[in-house]
Amino acid sequence: MQTVLTPERADAVPPARSLGPQFRLILQGGLVLAMLAAVLASFIFTNTQRRTLIDLREGGRQVRIAQEAVADAAAHVFHRAFGPDDGSGSLQARALETLRVRKQEYAAVLAPVLEAAGDADGATVLLDRLDSTWREAIDLIQAGRRGEAQALLAQRRATIASDGLHAATDAFLAQLNGQFTAYENRIEAGTLSVMGFQVLIGVLMLLAVLSAAREAQGRAAAIAEATSSRRQVKRLFDMTDMLQSAANHLDANAVLRATAGELIPGLGGALYVFNNSRDRLTLSTSWDIPAERSLPAMIGLDQCWALKRGKPHRNGAAGLGLCCEHHVPGSTLVEIPMIARGEILGLLQIFADGPEAEARVTAASPLGLAMADAMSLALSNLSLREKLRNQALRDPLTGLYNRRYMEDSLDRFVRLAERENRRLAVIMIDLDHFKRLNDEHGHATGDAVLREAAGAIVGALRETDVACRYGGEEMIVLMPDCDLENAADKAEVIRQRIEALSGQRGATVSASFGVSSIPATASGTTDLVRSADAALYKAKQAGRNRVDIAPLRSGRKDGPVAPRLQAVMLDAAE
Repeated sequence: MQTVLTPERADAVPPARSLGPQFRLILQGGLVLAMLAAVLASFIFTNTQRRTLIDLREGGRQVRIAQEAVADAAAHVFHRAFGPDDGSGSLQARALETLRVRKQEYAAVLAPVLEAAGDADGATVLLDRLDSTWREAIDLIQAGRRGEAQALLAQRRATIASDGLHAATDAFLAQLNGQFTAYENRIEAGTLSVMGFQVLIGVLMLLAVLSAAREAQGRAAAIAEATSSRRQVKRLFDMTDMLQSAANHLDANAVLRATAGELIPGLGGALYVFNNSRDRLTLSTSWDIPAERSLPAMIGLDQCWALKRGKPHRNGAAGLGLCCEHHVPGSTLVEIPMIARGEILGLLQIFADGPEAEARVTAASPLGLAMADAMSLALSNLSLREKLRNQALRDPLTGLYNRRYMEDSLDRFVRLAERENRRLAVIMIDLDHFKRLNDEHGHATGDAVLREAAGAIVGALRETDVACRYGGEEMIVLMPDCDLENAADKAEVIRQRIEALSGQRGATVSASFGVSSIPATASGTTDLVRSADAALYKAKQAGRNRVDIAPLRSGRKDGPVAPRLQAVMLDAAE
């Protein structure tokens, strides 16, 4: 025999003691922000140290190159002066020539080396002296006077000078190596800090997710502890798991209907979802409702006691007691509000008929509460996805689609029109003297006018039309399956609606319009927008607050042009 959960047993489970959800959310958010700031600071510090280390290594490499160049040049000279005359040392000879060519460059590189060694003359003087000595010695050797060359080298202490430079360079490089180690240690410490903070952030986020999951599943856990029905508990968890994969409301509704059919068989139900644009609940799905019973398509927020109280409310079949305004007597139902973080998401209704209807509804209430919790989480996730999608595709000020979405939609509409020989119209809209309006009435008024103009545009369009903010005070409307004449009519309607906004904020509001279409005036995406923009420019030049259409393409044989449209075209041409 199936065990049925009762409200008394479910309510007997004591609530878990925890910090307030808002306080916990603020605390977690603060910790995450602090750790992110620490990660960013550690990352910047590590990168700075790494760039400095790279610069030091490059400086050391240049010093080593200069040291080797001087050493090779010295080796060549002393080989010629003191070694056997065997014709070897061509590579070292090239080193001497390289030293002469790049002497200034090497002097700049070796300057800090000699400065660190306490040499008052500096690198330029030393290299000039060595180069001069070596040049004279080579000249003497080539003249067959090796003895004099040897005496010259000994007299000017060339060996000591080059060896001293070599020793100073080695000391400088050793000092650099010490700095390398220090910077490497700092980089390693910074990297470990970044990794540590990332691990801490990950742990904190995991704890936050687990905490949110515990809150969402709290009532389901209470039901699980209060019942011996493993099948009911498993089905509820299956429902939660399936809802996490729901891509849209249709998927979520299908999961709800299937779960309700198994857990509360013989009881009907309905789900209403909050509609932001209409500020009321809209019927989303229903199941096992008698054909003769008609459900309201919408429920106002002030018509439902469950929404007013934020608690489940029961309406009796006879209509006795406190019943919701939308309730139609004939069935007993319990209404469960779906509210998350103070935001109304929807309303779950469970119906029962017959002599034991009230008892059946009461017995099913705990399961209804669990299903409502699962649906609340699913609806919240779907709402978040939709908000993120709108943020990516819509202009935040006007609520219209942004230019990126317009370009994608326009390409898609144009390809469809060309492939299936369909029509496509575009209306370019530009608010007249908008800069003057901003200057005279302020940017707040300008923003309000933009929002109201966008509302006037959307209110005049079909569901298939796409209104976008093109940039600044310029907007564009895409009208698939619409010819040039109907698009011009629609532009005139929008023009009048925008003009009607004048005076509401002490400002005169109007707009100019350019209309183009495929195939009448354009043949492709670029041509379509360009011709509409050109028509808009003509409307501006002709006095503004008017609709102009693009001229028909040459060679078009679309039949006679409507007289009203022809008059508009002639007026635009003038």
